[in-house]
Amino acid sequence: MDSKALGANIRKYRVQKGLTQDEAAEKCSLSTNYFRQIEFGNKVPRLETFLRIAETLEVSTELLLSGNVSWTTQIRSNELYIKLEDLEESQKRFVLETVDALIEGLKKM
Repeated sequence: MDSKALGANIRKYRVQKGLTQDEAAEKCSLSTNYFRQIEFGNKVPRLETFLRIAETLEVSTELLLSGNVSWTTQIRSNELYIKLEDLEESQKRFVLETVDALIEGLKKM
């Protein structure tokens, strides 16, 4: 994933919505510093955070990811989103925490 392109897209839609970084961060329940790091492309948000940003900016996740991932990855991402959609919040958190743990384990291999 091109974190710089993702950050640029987030910045673009934040500005279009007329929000400052402080306002957007607050609406997303994030620290301003963390939100800035995402916009600068220094941090890639977790899925849950990414979805909150898209919701706050009132844009589709596809627009935010534009130029970042392949079509196949977008399809898989949509499939995962659809599967998570029907779960309760606590179940969604559990799935996301499990995925995070798996990814961390794979990075250590």
